[in-house]
Amino acid sequence: MKSFIVSTIIILGAYGFIYGINKLFYRYSFFHSAPSIKTLSKGGIAWFFLSIIAFFGISMGMVFSRIGFDLLYERGLFVCLPVLMIVLVSVAIVAIFRIEKSAWLRRNPQHCRLFFPSWNEGAKNMMVSIGKIDDINYGRGVSFSWFDGSFLTAGKHRVVFEFYEERILSRRNMRNDLYKEEIVFNFRAGKVYVIEPLPEERTFRIVEDKTRFV
Repeated sequence: MKSFIVSTIIILGAYGFIYGINKLFYRYSFFHSAPSIKTLSKGGIAWFFLSIIAFFGISMGMVFSRIGFDLLYERGLFVCLPVLMIVLVSVAIVAIFRIEKSAWLRRNPQHCRLFFPSWNEGAKNMMVSIGKIDDINYGRGVSFSWFDGSFLTAGKHRVVFEFYEERILSRRNMRNDLYKEEIVFNFRAGKVYVIEPLPEERTFRIVEDKTRFV
């Protein structure tokens, strides 16, 4: 009985921690959604997963090898090393995205910027994403995912926008799609557009934002 109570307290505490971090993130962070790997090139995706594999490989090697374990114990690096490894892999991932973004912008000098509003509703984050562009899944090659939205090649496109809720405390399926809509729109180079979801009407509105820059 005692172990059950302790386990329950630990689980509730973990849920509360995740809930609180998410609330703080949406209140104070300068961005609300991170870039997706779905629009990376094949090389970028390979480097992304190599960074993750290298992180876990080096970490496990240090912990389970006799020499690595003794070194961590003697120098008191059990806390410092994991933090350092997380920082290094984060820097590597950011570098991959920035390199991929620069390459995409060079290949597509005529482009615009799309912003996707998102907000928090308790244990749910309400999000907008791209399902397809001109029948290309996630718009890979035609668009590039970035913070709070995407870059998109200028011109007339047929875009499937999706509105969904991200359930942060869900054990299995975190994403719940609410609706999607295909919109044909002529996106002009150098412009910034906000894709506003209208849940009550189950549609989207594309608004040009003249206060932001590409």
